[in-house]
Amino acid sequence: MTDEEIQKGILYPSIGSIREITAEVGAAVLRAAVADELAEGYLDIGPREMRLMSKEETVEYVKRNMWFPIYSPLVHEK
Repeated sequence: MTDEEIQKGILYPSIGSIREITAEVGAAVLRAAVADELAEGYLDIGPREMRLMSKEETVEYVKRNMWFPIYSPLVHEK
């Protein structure tokens, strides 16, 4: 959230920024897991490579691996 949003008394981020915030939180969790030697890696990135990632690289890694919901229509259109 921005400082402006906080000053306006907004408690929750806008729905449009949820994925960005989720990526930041996920990257922080990933960095903590790597620091505590709990991370196992994913696909072609192992814990050793994760340890060498910058904060920005970690956020991008999380964004690339986030799930995107794709829902089928519930009603068949004619």
